[in-house]
Amino acid sequence: MNTPKIQVCGVRKCFNSKVVLDNVSLDVMPGESMVIIGLSGTGKSVLMKCMLGLLKPDEGQILVDGEDWCTLPEREQLERMRRIGMVFQGSAMFDSLPVWENVAFALLRQGISKKEARKRASHVLEMVGLPGTEDVMPAELSGGMTKRAGFARAICHKPEMVFYDEPLAGLDPIMSDAITQLMLRLHKEFQVTSFTIAHNMTLARRFGDRIAMLMDGKIHRILSPNELDSCQDPAVRQFVEGRADGPIHVLEG
Repeated sequence: MNTPKIQVCGVRKCFNSKVVLDNVSLDVMPGESMVIIGLSGTGKSVLMKCMLGLLKPDEGQILVDGEDWCTLPEREQLERMRRIGMVFQGSAMFDSLPVWENVAFALLRQGISKKEARKRASHVLEMVGLPGTEDVMPAELSGGMTKRAGFARAICHKPEMVFYDEPLAGLDPIMSDAITQLMLRLHKEFQVTSFTIAHNMTLARRFGDRIAMLMDGKIHRILSPNELDSCQDPAVRQFVEGRADGPIHVLEG
């Protein structure tokens, strides 16, 4: 499997008169796990959407192995999206489809036979600790099981890159630890390039090879997990320690 390098080069994105991303540049190396942190409203989700091709930057480039995905024709852009796995914050399961069809959704859209798609779905469901759930409906799953099913869907088509949007949102501490362990195991086993939005500092420390802090639409600092705890930058310390004292750096609106 090709493990790509992702480069965000001078990306700027505005909505009306509000600048959300202001000349953001960031390299995610092949096989690296990059975690991005920062207060709500500082542009993390907008950055991820630009990287995924869901939003087009007003300026700048998104390069994957040197190819600018922002300028690709729509058909080629959709083809490239097959290289990506996405774990949504709310799991985004289709309620009308059984678990196996949710997990194999990308494969089925690629024209893979139902027999082969179900076989692959069963394999990855077992990998994430959900054997025997193929015919269960999403409404019958617990919150933690739904998260696991979302991970199974993200890896079922063997992507080269996996994006995680707040993967621990809404989980209790024990389930958060279980999901973090699962993420670490899948990242190691599949050797993908990973990009994660996280507010959970334990996840950032454990899953991130590097941690980028986005503040006021700019990359404020890029740190290793060890540097995250030793860094004396006031904005970093305030966020890591979860303190509301002092100025809070967030976009207006």
